[in-house]
Amino acid sequence: MSLIRFTALFFKGLRRNFKIIRYGDVPDVYQTPAILERYSFASPGFNGFVCSAKELARHLLRRRLKVYSVPVKPFIYCGGSANNEREFSFFSRLLTSDLPISDYGQEQNLSFVSAKEVDKTRFEMMVSVALFCFCLLYLFRIRVGPVSLKYLLTYSKVFLQVYASTRRQQVNVSALVVANDHTDFPVAASMVMQYLHVPVVYVQHAEISSAFPQLDFSVSVLRNQKSLDIYRAIGPVPGDVFVIPRREKSEHFMKMLESRAQEVSVVVYLSSVFDEEVVLRCVDALRCNPGVVNVGIKPHPRANQEFLHTVRGVSIYDSIPPFEHVAIVPNSSVVIELLEAGTPVFQYFQLDGVGHDYYGFVSEGVAPEVSTKDLSGSFWMSEFYDDNWVSKFAAYSPAVDDSWRASVPALIAKMESYLRPTS
Repeated sequence: MSLIRFTALFFKGLRRNFKIIRYGDVPDVYQTPAILERYSFASPGFNGFVCSAKELARHLLRRRLKVYSVPVKPFIYCGGSANNEREFSFFSRLLTSDLPISDYGQEQNLSFVSAKEVDKTRFEMMVSVALFCFCLLYLFRIRVGPVSLKYLLTYSKVFLQVYASTRRQQVNVSALVVANDHTDFPVAASMVMQYLHVPVVYVQHAEISSAFPQLDFSVSVLRNQKSLDIYRAIGPVPGDVFVIPRREKSEHFMKMLESRAQEVSVVVYLSSVFDEEVVLRCVDALRCNPGVVNVGIKPHPRANQEFLHTVRGVSIYDSIPPFEHVAIVPNSSVVIELLEAGTPVFQYFQLDGVGHDYYGFVSEGVAPEVSTKDLSGSFWMSEFYDDNWVSKFAAYSPAVDDSWRASVPALIAKMESYLRPTS
């Protein structure tokens, strides 16, 4: 065991995990009631520090440890959300016709494999003590609070579990594939695989902002040129980068430039944290709009479904509905996915508390903004989507043309090189 390398990678993962929550100066979107209540004792000051240290000790210094059954596959995955799994399926489909690997399945994903509780070995207890001490040091680096303690606790626990799992088994994987660059499980798994000199592949699952950590992967499969530009502004971009759209150009794409009907269906897309009162006002305005024939809601997978089913006069969709519609969207990367499919998008930022134009789609001329007053009129008749818009959208969607296809063989060749035995 290289203690220096182990320590450096543990802290590097912490920095990646904490950048998105601004090292404890946590954005409102991450301050969920459940976390605030569960870790309410965590606060700046001596008492908050002591209570946080006790909570860390209770989890990290316990005698038992969860270990995972690491999949015996050349490429394994880490990420449990539906959005992550969608990216894994996309990635495996790119490769299966040319490489001797199988389509993605949950049995290849660390987030879904079986796990068991075991007694810690003496060595694992020593590692636990070391990680506990690292966490105490990091408490001085961050602003202590419920969310920051939750992040520190979860990351350190998962790091220990994945590291111990790889030591207890003969792990012989060619690469780890992740679709998230800042949450605890994928980041911890990435750091452990880097420690083992296993390549890590990042398949971007959503649009990003400057709040994200810099790229840190052997291979990065990004969604568009704009994402690469943002990552380059954040910091150096190591490894091989491929820009590949998640869907080919839709046959409906050019309909975006045509005049729309006087009467339309409208679907409101919600982020994971939304303002219930604003949602109700939005729905009421749309239902009273004579040009809107029906109203639906497509919530984020982590949204409060219980409340949404109390909203009258709307349909709730688990996935993007297949029929033609106009989309009302707050701060969400689904904007790009909808536009690629030929669905006109209008951004209504009051729906959530994330802030105005978090992803910059309005300022970049990719989507127009609407106000509460606009929802009562024929806002969808706007002439925003035209030939000039297509040129701006190209930075967000390589699917506008077919030039991206030239990079696919290089990606396949790179992944094939990981399958070859090293001398």
